[in-house]
Amino acid sequence: RLQVEGGGCSGFQYKFSLDTVIHPDDRQGQTGGVGGARVVVDVDSLAFVKGSLVDFSQELIRSSFQVVSNPQAEKGCSCGTSFSIKF
Repeated sequence: RLQVEGGGCSGFQYKFSLDTVIHPDDRQGQTGGVGGARVVVDVDSLAFVKGSLVDFSQELIRSSFQVVSNPQAEKGCSCGTSFSIKF
C-alpha cells in the first residue's frame, strides 16, 4: 500500500506498507517485475501520486519500494521520501 502523509522536509512524504485488505475505493496497479506485486493507493493519496512510477530498490543497507518519478511533485528531497506538490 502506498499512502501520502503530511510531513517530511518538503511537506509530504510517501509511506509504504504491506496490507492484505483492499477497500472498495482503493485503486490498484500491477508491477511489471517478477512476482507481480500489486500496488494499492487510497483515493485521498491518489491525487498526489497519479502517474507515478514505483520501483523496488535492493541495496546493501536496505531493500524498499520507492517512488522514482512523480509528475505531481514539484520537487523532492534527497532522502527520496519527501516531496512538495505542484499547485
